Amino acid sequence: MVQIYSADNPPPARTTPLEAYTTENVPVTDGSERQLGKDAFLTLLLTQLQNQDPFNPMEDTEMSAQLAQFSQLEQLTNLNTNVTSMGGYIQAQNQFQTLSLIGKDVKAQTNLMSVTNGEQDTSVKLELSENAKIQVYVVDSAGNQIRMYDWGMTQAGTYEFNWDGKDSKGTKVADGVYQFQVTGTSTSGETLTDGVLPEISGKVSSVSFDEYGQPIVHVGYAQMALTQVMEILQSGTVEAAKAASSEDA
Repeated sequence: MVQIYSADNPPPARTTPLEAYTTENVPVTDGSERQLGKDAFLTLLLTQLQNQDPFNPMEDTEMSAQLAQFSQLEQLTNLNTNVTSMGGYIQAQNQFQTLSLIGKDVKAQTNLMSVTNGEQDTSVKLELSENAKIQVYVVDSAGNQIRMYDWGMTQAGTYEFNWDGKDSKGTKVADGVYQFQVTGTSTSGETLTDGVLPEISGKVSSVSFDEYGQPIVHVGYAQMALTQVMEILQSGTVEAAKAASSEDA
C-alpha cells in the first residue's frame, strides 16, 4: 500500500544519509545506458504523439522526419546484427578450413624446432643476406644453450641446418620444442641484426585455437600462428629433404 503524505504531515526524515560519491567510489559504466535503442526511440515517439498539444499538433514533415530516423535506426541495428553473425560464420568457416592442414607438409617462418623420439622432425633452413661469420646455437625451452655450431665465414645464400638431437656432451635431448638462434658478424665487423631469415618445414600434427579463435598450427612440438605459414608443400617433401640431407652428411 502506498503511503500518501499531506503538506501538514510530511514523511519523516531519513535516519541514514544517502551515500555521497567521491573520486574513489563514483560508479563507472561503459556508457551503454546512455545509448538510445530502437525500442526506446519508438517509446519516446509514441509518448510525444500522445502528449502533443491538440491545438498545435506535430507537423507532418516533422513526424515523417522522425519516422525516417526510426527506420534508419532499425536498418542499422539489423545490419549490425547481420554483420556480427556473418563474422562468426566466417571465423568458424576459416577454422574448419584450417583443420585441412593436418597431415600436410608446410613451410613456416620461425626459429622453432621439434624433437620427437630423440630426432629432429623439422627441416631447418637459414637464409643469409650477406657474407658473415656465423654461429648457430640450439636453445631449450628454459633458454639454456645446449649446443653450438661454428660455421665460420659463410657466403650469402640458403643453407640447411642439421641437428642430431644431442647436446654438447653428446647426450640425446628430451622430446619437445627447441629454438635455433643465429649470431653473425659481417665482413666489416658489424653484428648482423636482420640478415638471417630462419624457416622450418614439417608435417602439421594438429591445429588448435587461441582464446580469440585464431588458429595455432602444431608441427610436432613447435607451435606457430597461421600467419607464419608461408607455403603448403606436396606431401612427402619434408621426408625427402631430410633423407637427402642425411645422405649429404
